[in-house]
Amino acid sequence: MNRILFIGCILLTYVTTYAQDVKTAILKDSARIFGKDVISKGDFVFNASFTPGNKTVYFSKATINFGYIAIFYSVNSGSGWSEPGAVDFTGTYRDTDPFVSADSKRLYFASDRPLDGKPFKDYDYHYYYVELSGNKIISKPVLFDLPVPAGSTPTYLSFADNGNAYFFISDGKSDADIYTCKLQNGKYLPAEKLSFDDPKYFDFDPVIAHNESFIIFCSNNRKGLGSGDLWVSFKKDNGWTEPVNLGPKVNTKGNDGAPGLSRDDKKLYFTSFRETTDRPVYKNGRAKTEAINKLMHSTKNAIRSIYEIDISDLKNR
Repeated sequence: MNRILFIGCILLTYVTTYAQDVKTAILKDSARIFGKDVISKGDFVFNASFTPGNKTVYFSKATINFGYIAIFYSVNSGSGWSEPGAVDFTGTYRDTDPFVSADSKRLYFASDRPLDGKPFKDYDYHYYYVELSGNKIISKPVLFDLPVPAGSTPTYLSFADNGNAYFFISDGKSDADIYTCKLQNGKYLPAEKLSFDDPKYFDFDPVIAHNESFIIFCSNNRKGLGSGDLWVSFKKDNGWTEPVNLGPKVNTKGNDGAPGLSRDDKKLYFTSFRETTDRPVYKNGRAKTEAINKLMHSTKNAIRSIYEIDISDLKNR
């Protein structure tokens, strides 16, 4: 089962694993909506990957059941984010999970677009990249391969600044594991699982810190706070620490996932389903159709929005 179908199953099946004795990270900041009313404005949005200086952000926008997915971008002029626009190559096939390379010269993404000379196969995802000049795309999509086990597909790709690639592979049933392919002398070595791997856990959607000091990922069956939580593991010697839940400042009783990081690794971006139930106040106490529709199509409707939180105080405790 590919990642899109798997996440669809999470939306349909709500399994709460709330437990008060979960060891969690301690963060001072609290999550808030990212790009409210511009990027997060009532549409189904997720992912966030930035160019240096956090000047341009790339993200995904989808229909509720992932039948249609496209990649958008927005530019920060200093006074706020611009109205998002679709990247040049998107709009026909499902394009998702954008990631900007360390030198900002490539934008990687997953797509079910057909391979050259082959017919289209629904939900058959591969990784591609396009060349960037600033936020301008200057090439056609190029297929990107990694040396992974035969019959498996790398999913939710991110890169450390040294070029090492991180991703997950799922058997489509009961197991998903996080892998890395290390870059050595310009070539990628065969994929290897991270040391905290445990076949009883479904770990997916990893994002690696740019300096490779920690990794954040989602799991839906570790003993967490909700049906899908974000976890962190820190690099230690030649391995990784036991994952720790990112806690209630990030995770809810619902589904939280699709993590991304700012270029300095000090902010976490993730998606969450958080419906606001506060009672609206209307002029003269009367709600008009326009006002109700505006509320329904906003970040209060619990359709996936992107959130941000400062994690500069995140430490291996």
